[in-house]
Amino acid sequence: MNAKFKPLGLVAAVAAATAGYNGVANAQLELAASSDLGNLALIPYYTVRDGNVTGVHLTNTSDSTQVVKVRLRRGTDSMDALDFNLILSPKDVWTGFLAAEGENVVFNTTDSSCTAPATVNGKFTMPGIYRADADEGYIEIIGMGQPLTETAPIAVSAKHGAEGVPASCTFVRDNFFANGSPGTTRGVVDGATSVQRVPVGTEGATTLALNEYEAPDNALKVSYFVRDAGSGREFGNSATHIANFLVEPSITNQQFGLFSGDLLGFDYPDLNGGTGAGIDRDRFKELRAVLGGASVINDWSANADLNVGTDWVITFPGQYTMLDLPHYFASLLTAGEADPDDRIPCNAGLPLPDGVFAGLTGACDHRDIPAVATFDVYDREEQQRSQPDGELVVSPALPGQVVQTLLPFEVNVVQWGAEPVLGSENSDIVVAVPDSPFGWAELNVTSSNSKVQAVCEASAESANFNIGEGFDAIVGAVTAYGCNSTDVNADEIPKIGFVAWERSFPANPDSNYGRIVEHSYGGVGS
Repeated sequence: MNAKFKPLGLVAAVAAATAGYNGVANAQLELAASSDLGNLALIPYYTVRDGNVTGVHLTNTSDSTQVVKVRLRRGTDSMDALDFNLILSPKDVWTGFLAAEGENVVFNTTDSSCTAPATVNGKFTMPGIYRADADEGYIEIIGMGQPLTETAPIAVSAKHGAEGVPASCTFVRDNFFANGSPGTTRGVVDGATSVQRVPVGTEGATTLALNEYEAPDNALKVSYFVRDAGSGREFGNSATHIANFLVEPSITNQQFGLFSGDLLGFDYPDLNGGTGAGIDRDRFKELRAVLGGASVINDWSANADLNVGTDWVITFPGQYTMLDLPHYFASLLTAGEADPDDRIPCNAGLPLPDGVFAGLTGACDHRDIPAVATFDVYDREEQQRSQPDGELVVSPALPGQVVQTLLPFEVNVVQWGAEPVLGSENSDIVVAVPDSPFGWAELNVTSSNSKVQAVCEASAESANFNIGEGFDAIVGAVTAYGCNSTDVNADEIPKIGFVAWERSFPANPDSNYGRIVEHSYGGVGS
């Protein structure tokens, strides 16, 4: 097989840590197609639209308790729509599924493994702050750390007993409050230590005990499925796994975040690395190199005679790391206006009005999107292209075209043929296909040329703000941001995704079926 067409596969392995993680030496990131385990997993697409549910399946394959961040990012701009911590005891499995319930997006689970916070009647309901446009998106599952030993209090409390129930999820949750202090206060002390209660005696008395953590093992196996019960169609796949993503533990609290000025809060870890305080976070630049293959390659089908259609999912994970988030958030809610026409774009270079981060100016959006996409469309024999008049051709050589368009979002769904498979509302991209029912295509993507690509980072400094009437619950301290373009290669856009393929039978929907085929990536490893 030509190395140019080497598939990204299920794993992109990080060989070692970068400089800045407590002095660990640089090492080149590598693909490791022989393994599908890691301490970071990316599910390229979830949806709750049109009766779809999305299931998630996590397995801890190790002999150590794993603390894991589960985070949903909405498809339009990858804002953190819902996140929680999951604590998996050794060899533990956790399952859940996303569904729409009225106007809510709900993560349902009947699993007994400990979560922080606790579910409410087996459900996590998506908060309203980024609920708009969050019917679709992608999922980050990041290993945060593991206790140094399985005799540590958190491991003992999370361990399932004979009846399959952890010893005490209440004590486990102690570790994820803010401002922990050894001997005095439960909660996160720093990225490597936390404090919880432990029982003493027989009368319900407790004392405080310290947990110490190390970097998580490459122990996670993650898979997902998308199911439409109405049509009877289901398909699924393994997530894209990254090995050695974190080389230091990053235990964070579930009480506060960046908009409270907390660098040990629920916003971390993210795709730029671990907790923000005291760590030179630089992981996203490495992920760009690992997941930034030159092109996306997959099959397509638009066979109307057999009711066959295909949708491509093209996800650019981590674009939020290229935003000055406080400034971007202010632009979304300029003067408290919900109407997008009344907002000031964060790259307008205009000062924002009083009450909404007053005085902020300059660019805050350094993302690759909207990315420019060029599709080279082929049938199953050869490229479809026009030939000069009077020249001999190898048949079939039907007239074709190169299709160029914009991919505007973090999660883009490209439709081939007349009928959509996924029913996405975040993209209306339809590729013109040649006079053939099926074939394959190569997609080349370049970064937006209207911006200077950069990775943005929080600092320890913070500024007070109040974003005006109607949003008085979001008042506090916002951490200052700086955006650095050094070593950020334009057009090296991280890409993951798949083709969703469906054959339908209108007279007998129960016979509908489909499959997911992961993309391959031209230029990787060549």
